[in-house]
Amino acid sequence: MLPFVPLLVAAQGAVLVKDGVATAVIDLPANASPSLRYGADQLGETLQAMSRGTLPVGGTAPVKVVLRADPKLGPEEFDLKCDGKTVSIRGGALRGAMYGCFALLEEVLGCHWFNRRVAEIPHRATVVVPVIHLHEKPAFEYREVSFWEAFDGPWAAHNRMNGASMQLTKEMGGRVVYGRFVHTAAELVPPDKYFAEHPEYYALRNGKRTPDQLELTSPEVLRIAKATVERWIEENPDATIFSVSQNDNWEESESPETKAINAEEGASSGLFLRFVNAIAADVARNHPKVLIDTLAYQWTEKPPKLSRPLPNVRVRIAPIDSDFAHGLADSPKNAKPYANLKEWHRITSQLYIWEYCTDFANYLQPLPDLDEIPADIKLFSQSGVVGVFYEGDYAGGGGGEMAELKSYLIGKLLWNPDQSGRAIVEGYCRGVYGAGAPFILQWLDLEHAAARKGATATIYDPPTIGYLSGAVLNEGAKLFDQAEAATAGTPAAGEVARARLALEYVQLARMKPGTEEFTTLAAKVAAKIRAYGITQTSEGGASSEYLKRIGQG
Repeated sequence: MLPFVPLLVAAQGAVLVKDGVATAVIDLPANASPSLRYGADQLGETLQAMSRGTLPVGGTAPVKVVLRADPKLGPEEFDLKCDGKTVSIRGGALRGAMYGCFALLEEVLGCHWFNRRVAEIPHRATVVVPVIHLHEKPAFEYREVSFWEAFDGPWAAHNRMNGASMQLTKEMGGRVVYGRFVHTAAELVPPDKYFAEHPEYYALRNGKRTPDQLELTSPEVLRIAKATVERWIEENPDATIFSVSQNDNWEESESPETKAINAEEGASSGLFLRFVNAIAADVARNHPKVLIDTLAYQWTEKPPKLSRPLPNVRVRIAPIDSDFAHGLADSPKNAKPYANLKEWHRITSQLYIWEYCTDFANYLQPLPDLDEIPADIKLFSQSGVVGVFYEGDYAGGGGGEMAELKSYLIGKLLWNPDQSGRAIVEGYCRGVYGAGAPFILQWLDLEHAAARKGATATIYDPPTIGYLSGAVLNEGAKLFDQAEAATAGTPAAGEVARARLALEYVQLARMKPGTEEFTTLAAKVAAKIRAYGITQTSEGGASSEYLKRIGQG
């Protein structure tokens, strides 16, 4: 039997730590990129937390963990192998090799970074990497969720996000850097500089010029805009993408020149795309690695008949009027944005998406979109989309309903849309809420029940919305009572209390002010808002004003 022993050992895998003692070393090149060094550090620190075994960098040992940047792999692509004696992680120097380290910890060894406060690091005296081969790269080149809670750099790095708002340092592989970010028309040709002397540079509305949008047919407007973008690029050498996009209003020009081109293109997006392409063509000649981003939003959401985006242009669709309880392909209300997505895909495979995942009128209120998120991310991956941005409660302190669960779910699916959204949600709940998880999952199903029967949801629903009926709130209160009882005296109790704020916010909105019941709950809600550092309860709505309205200011 002795000749078969080495084969048996190899089949079982590479032993990194045996009974708390390291049996492996990390082989890291001297010229390792900052992100690869960060991945190595995180790998060593996490293995020590798991087993108390410290893997040294360098030296000799029965097993090696070999970390290398590989120029043949994409910037975020990695290859992870274990043959029983060596664990090899190769990846792109930007973030790929670092992500390979995280994949070893997460996908192979069962570690998870759920939110800023809660990570799951299994404790085991012996750590074995099985014989395995993983080769992965992200489904999307740009991955961002704009919840305040998701901005945390270490969390974002571990969950393989690269968005502009993430606090990702150079050591963490950095992030996608925007030189300017959406609604930039007023910056391209500033009205305070030009409108007084050149009103013709701006949109014609109802027979008068308005500074709210640009006159895109003007050669002078194009000349000034080109110079502005060139200056932005010079001033922001680290930026990789710049937005050339409309202001956030419906004040499109009604000039005869504009109407003629719109008629030719069959959509207002055609003229805007011509304008963007003209700028992008100059950028491509002078700065071949820089991208130009624009919007397909409101009056530019419908695709044009003739114009096509240049290779360095990313068209960002923002279907703001959708039913967010259902995927774009799954609701009659979403027929128009779904048709727009399909038509944009027909003419380009370099789309970005601006999606929404919170109630902007009531940040703390439930939005039943945990079915929509997996459905749409899967759809995006099949529809020519290469970058996805989810806008949530981005205000200081956050507090948006289930912000951390949604951030975790979105992060996982933007890396690999083929995963089960439900499994990700269940895994998060088990890891964060402990013994309270079954009750939190029942609450999530309860708040989604009406949507699963056909109810729709917008991102501006009031607390009186039908899918949050009195029966739902009453049953939800019972479930949270059970979750609190199950987690009493454990760290998970604090996570349950955070989750309950969404229910309490809606309950309070439906109570009669001045009653003892209202005053008691208002004090509880106010205490949580202050303790969690929540600065806004709606987009632009200061928490201090909300606290005054409920008598707690």
